[in-house]
Amino acid sequence: MEDCNVHSAASILASVKEQEARFERLTRALEQERRHVALQLERAQQPGVGSGGVGSGQPLPMAWQQLVLQVTAQ
Repeated sequence: MEDCNVHSAASILASVKEQEARFERLTRALEQERRHVALQLERAQQPGVGSGGVGSGQPLPMAWQQLVLQVTAQ
C-alpha cells in the first residue's frame, strides 16, 4: 500500500510541476501580448500614424493564443 501512496504522490507532484510550467509559459506570453497591445495603443494615439497599424485589416500575431492552443492540446 505504501508503494501505491509513493507512486500517487510522485504522480501528483509531476502533474503540479507540469501545470506550473504551463502557467509560467502562459504568464510570459500574456505579458508579451500586454506589451504589444500597449505599444499599439501608444502608436494609435500618436497623430499622423500611417495605416499599417491596428485598422489595416491584417491579423496581428497573438503569442498567447498560440500558446493556449498548444497547452490545451496537451
